[in-house]
Amino acid sequence: MKAILLSVMCLLAPLFASASIPLNEKKALVNLYYATDGEHWNIPWDLNSPVEHWHGVTISDDHVVALNLPSNNLKGELPASISELRYLKVLNLASNRLGGTIPRSIGTLRDLTSLELFLNEFVGFLPVEIGNLDQLEFLSLYHNKFKGNIPSTFVNLTKLEILQLGRNRFSGYFPKQLCNLKNLEHLSLHDNEFEGDLPVELGELSNLEELIITNNKFTGYLPTSIGDLNKLNIFMVNKNNFNKEYYSFQDHMPKGYLSLETEPATVITDHN
Repeated sequence: MKAILLSVMCLLAPLFASASIPLNEKKALVNLYYATDGEHWNIPWDLNSPVEHWHGVTISDDHVVALNLPSNNLKGELPASISELRYLKVLNLASNRLGGTIPRSIGTLRDLTSLELFLNEFVGFLPVEIGNLDQLEFLSLYHNKFKGNIPSTFVNLTKLEILQLGRNRFSGYFPKQLCNLKNLEHLSLHDNEFEGDLPVELGELSNLEELIITNNKFTGYLPTSIGDLNKLNIFMVNKNNFNKEYYSFQDHMPKGYLSLETEPATVITDHN
């Protein structure tokens, strides 16, 4: 009798696991599915199967903690109900055909450590609520159609290690608030419309290994504080409006780089 009962319990376990997922989280996933033309995804969901079997969905402790749907032919707009996935740590919707603006409700996903929306068709201004995501370590928004200034609330993203904002339509001066993100290792702002001088505070990013600002409208001279970035091994700087010609380098900063008048030996010309 005990053996039969144990067998029945094993058979029903998946049903119990599925039933324990909060209804609001399942509804949020279904909303995403219909809002992004789920029937035509490369790998669509079977909405009649348990959520834990849906492609790209990771569940832990009866909550959705990761949603990985890159290159899956999502098109449409990201619904505001994405905020119901409050336990998400990873949201990767990169390399799709998503458009519209990022909903302000995304700022409620306070457990996010990784947000990847690159290679889509998002437009408009970044919501200031992104600054609420103070657990973020990786934020990649490159190759969209975002515009305007970087929100001042980015100063709160103190755990960020990688920030990729290249190939958009951002404008204004260098976002000085980023100079407070002491854990930054990779910062790319290339192919935008930033202008003005670079701030001396850049030299405070002591963990910075890559700084990519190619193809903007920066002017003036590079601040000498850049010479304090001992870990900097990739610096992409060409195609700007500086008062003198600076060259990009890789592997390490050439000795006396800021005073060089000629092209150093270790040169790269652009960033793809």
